[in-house]
Amino acid sequence: MAFKDIQGQDLVVQFLKNSIKNNYLSHAYLFIGPKGVGKETTALAFAQGLNCLEYDYLGDSCNKCISCRKFLGGNQPDINIIKPSGLSIKIDQIRELKNKAFYKSYESKYKVIIIDDAHLLTDQASNSLLKILEEPPQNTIFILVTPEPQQLLETINSRCQQVNFNCLSDEIVSLILREKYPEYEQGAVISKFARGSVGEAIEMLNQGDVLENRDNILSFLNNLEDMSIERLLAFAEKWDKDREGVKSFLEIAQIWFRDHLVWKVTGEEMLVINQDYLKQIKTGKYTLDRINRILQILHSSSSALKYNVNPRLILEIMLLKIKKG
Repeated sequence: MAFKDIQGQDLVVQFLKNSIKNNYLSHAYLFIGPKGVGKETTALAFAQGLNCLEYDYLGDSCNKCISCRKFLGGNQPDINIIKPSGLSIKIDQIRELKNKAFYKSYESKYKVIIIDDAHLLTDQASNSLLKILEEPPQNTIFILVTPEPQQLLETINSRCQQVNFNCLSDEIVSLILREKYPEYEQGAVISKFARGSVGEAIEMLNQGDVLENRDNILSFLNNLEDMSIERLLAFAEKWDKDREGVKSFLEIAQIWFRDHLVWKVTGEEMLVINQDYLKQIKTGKYTLDRINRILQILHSSSSALKYNVNPRLILEIMLLKIKKG
């Protein structure tokens, strides 16, 4: 996993490459950015580059030296990755990490410890990690990866060099999807829905029938005003207790009405996410005031879904409000 394999994060890659080249390294880094934009992949490339025996000559990992071969084979003893155990990163995992961190490296210049989803550290684990960061072992580099830095202790944040990752462009997401799934023809549309996240796009593809589900939801929304209350409630009943299904419904609906708003305000076709529905959006019957009110309803419904509210009830109330206008 060399730096040249990272797509769409040029500024981050250049910063990290220069850090290695100039030997200007922090003992701890905090990789921040949305899910699925390459934070963990870049952390792995950084870890490999730090210990590549040919890095100074090539300016990137060689993938051929003994350190790179061990890394690519998954048996580089001086690079450790900590991931959540269940729903959190627990104190026992940090204690084990602490033992590894204070041992001398086996054969590498640096011992690298990557903590993925670092915001899931328990309170005990966070305090234990903080003690290590306050007195870091020599030649050990920590990389904390998270989309939610606000969930970390501020004292942990302050002891890390912050590295910010941006959302990827639609073109980059579409390109990566074509490389990974050459048989899938709707990558360009999915990339729009993914909102700059390859991880989100791949998750959508793995769910299957994403666009068919979207088509059904949009067809329902377009006919909502002419439906009877009985039919509307019968539709909502199908989603009883399906929290993920209702979440998906709300996301698709928000993007749909967002497209209508963007088109009416800007008239820019390329800003529309549902590109294959462009004709319908251009001839849409919604006024700006109606679109804004519907988006407010959808936003409050999404907020309610985060709490322990019955998803069917949320959907019923939302649809009735939209129908009422």
